[in-house]
This record gives sequence, structure tokens and C-alpha cells, in this order.
Amino acid sequence: MVQAIVLGTYTIFSYNPSDDEAKQLYARMNKVSVASLEGKELAPSDATEMKARLKAAEKNLLYTARHCKGDASETGLVQFA
Repeated sequence: MVQAIVLGTYTIFSYNPSDDEAKQLYARMNKVSVASLEGKELAPSDATEMKARLKAAEKNLLYTARHCKGDASETGLVQFA
């Protein structure tokens, strides 16, 4: 007797850093506390630069370490295989 399973799931590697992640990087680069930026917006040019830096760093990671979105089963297979 042969048993088989078919998975119909998806995984997307399309990292889009949040505003909070951009603030965290900005704080680290400028040696200020993240708390000091709470409730404040980064200048649009700074936010764009920080998000671009985060995306560039993400591309250098192995697939198993990248942010991914998708069905939990396939995401687990991709990240923990």
C-alpha cells in the first residue's frame, strides 16, 4: 500500500520592511535610542534609504534566513529544510 500527500501551498520571498524596522536601522546607524523615535515619522528620504538598505541586506541572506510569507506548512519546509 502506498500513501502519498499533496501540498498545494505557496511561499513568497518579497521582503517589504516596515516603518518600525526602518526606524530601528536609522537609530542604530545614528546611535540614538529607538525610544527617542517613538511617535515620530522619519523624513521620507531617510525612510526610503533605510528600507533600501534593509532590502539589500535581505538579498545577501540564504533563503532559509530570509523573511517569507505563505502557508505555514510550506514556509516551514522552506525555512527549516
